Amino acid sequence: MAIVKQPSVYGVVELNHIAAVKTGEIKAQFPLNTTDFASTPAENGMLLIVDEVIEDIKKPTGITNYVYLHASVEKDYEGKGRKHFSVKPGEFLPRLLKLKRGDTFETNSFEYDTATYANYVAITAAINSTTVYGIPSTSGYIRIVASPGGTEAVTLKVVKGVTLPNGELGLKFVVDKG
Repeated sequence: MAIVKQPSVYGVVELNHIAAVKTGEIKAQFPLNTTDFASTPAENGMLLIVDEVIEDIKKPTGITNYVYLHASVEKDYEGKGRKHFSVKPGEFLPRLLKLKRGDTFETNSFEYDTATYANYVAITAAINSTTVYGIPSTSGYIRIVASPGGTEAVTLKVVKGVTLPNGELGLKFVVDKG
């Protein structure tokens, strides 16, 4: 049993329909937690939590955390493209969007257990025959599962496999509970 991370470099997110863009339910005033992001940066498409008490952004500690979608505006100083963008502590403040039922987005910031899905092709094949879900994981990536446990604060349904604007394979999600 191995957990496989999908992005080749860093995650990319494409916002299809996110209500927070219009309603202003955006958290962009808190820095990344230096402990949670000491060895790995925040990638677009991750599901992260906002700790308003200590005023920082962390990785989820479990599936019951209410999570926000990380969707910072990419900075491309060296012409490498979107998949080379991430946010490290101290660089700048990331942008997190509140998720509501019916929101849709596409990303490659997901992981899956090879005991459930052998690879990306197996995930997309499963979408055609059953419902596939995404839930928060403690890594910040969206964990692809066959069924949610029922106690998640946010659940996503996988709609289909997609090709993202940078040419990488991803998944389209719709917020089922949030």
